[in-house]
Amino acid sequence: MIQETMSRAERFNAAVALEKPDRVPVMPLMTAFAVRAQGLTQGAGWRDVETGFQAMLNTFNDLGGFDRLYKPNLFWPMTGGRFCSTPVRVLIPGRQLPEDALNQIDERVLFSRADYDRIAALGWNAFWDEHYEEMSGGRTIGQVAATQDRLLKEYIREVEIYHDLDIHPLFGAYVDSSIMAFSMARTLTQFTMDLYEVPDKIKAAMDASCADLIQNALDVIALTQIPLVFIVLERGSGFYYRLDVFEQFEWPYLQRYVDAFLSEGITPWFHFDTDWGLNLPYLKQLPKGKCVCDLDGMTDIFKAKEILDGHMCISGDVPADLLTLGTPEQIRDYCQRLIDEVGRGGGFILTTGCECPVDARFENVKMMIDVAKNYRGKE
Repeated sequence: MIQETMSRAERFNAAVALEKPDRVPVMPLMTAFAVRAQGLTQGAGWRDVETGFQAMLNTFNDLGGFDRLYKPNLFWPMTGGRFCSTPVRVLIPGRQLPEDALNQIDERVLFSRADYDRIAALGWNAFWDEHYEEMSGGRTIGQVAATQDRLLKEYIREVEIYHDLDIHPLFGAYVDSSIMAFSMARTLTQFTMDLYEVPDKIKAAMDASCADLIQNALDVIALTQIPLVFIVLERGSGFYYRLDVFEQFEWPYLQRYVDAFLSEGITPWFHFDTDWGLNLPYLKQLPKGKCVCDLDGMTDIFKAKEILDGHMCISGDVPADLLTLGTPEQIRDYCQRLIDEVGRGGGFILTTGCECPVDARFENVKMMIDVAKNYRGKE
């Protein structure tokens, strides 16, 4: 065991700032895994917030503790009637899905192509105030706001409990990137057609929405008091679109996000699902040592180190297949390689590649954490 000379918070903050901590900070991004690890069905975790909370806490302790807790519970925090992402329908285990299924997003068209003009005129918040009831099939904005407010109070209560135990939930709020928000509202296929057929309408709608999305996240962080924002990025990557699409419809708004959040002392955490290899050089235009590039296993993390070394902290990227099908020895070898190569010189957080899979082997997740606690890396 490495002799620790930093607190969990100090270790995490040092990595973000590109400093070399006493050891590499570690964090499995776990939600459904925690419920399964406690022998519960996913439906049980979703039906009762206390059950979900206890599953997360107990699994944290069973794993021996680590430096950041991805989420206090299974849900996301939002203020009433305000959306940090597209208000998609989530299918819940034991309700719309089998008792032990994973929750799913029911992706469908939520507004028409003609609505881009309305969004451009109203902005993100006012549009959903007007459109939500029609989109949801009769549920009012007031009804969803009441649920959001209840869950936000629960989120804040749980954060306070965790902090008393020296456990630090990762983010104070989350927000979709511009392309992610609009793609989820139109569906990937329809949005892609829109990009080529009505690009000016999309641009005008995004221009009118960006400030609302930023402010919605800031309002949540003002209540949760955790100065980190989890930015959901996936569909703006080179995996999906040419760089000229990224340059017009993702990058300008991501820069606005970063400027706004950093001005409030908030760390942007870029959750880069899919392969962002083509896009990584753009990140060097952002302030040094202020953001986190979180990779899910599809982007070459070793190439990312070459590009971002000395400029931005990298988080990742123990893959789902290895956690589920691999052996503890394979986990050990890969985590040691990550610490040796990506962790060289600091600026690295050892995490799962996206969320920890529900059927990950417990001993594999434990090995990932133990490697960070025991392996300093090659000098």
